Amino acid sequence: MKLYTEEQVRKILKSTHIHTDNDVDMILPQFTPIELPSDEEIENEYESKTMYDLGWQDGAKWVRDKIQGGNK
Repeated sequence: MKLYTEEQVRKILKSTHIHTDNDVDMILPQFTPIELPSDEEIENEYESKTMYDLGWQDGAKWVRDKIQGGNK
């Protein structure tokens, strides 16, 4: 599976020269986006009891940052 950001999808649709900004604004709401969790959501979702739990949180943040496209 490949994931694209909303900005990338907008650019793809507009690059076809068929879709305008208004078209894109009408098309995108028809799809359910994948929402990535914030740091706070990751930390609040799982109560840390051991050092391994903290590793899980770090791993979840790392994966999220990679999906967003970088070494953030």
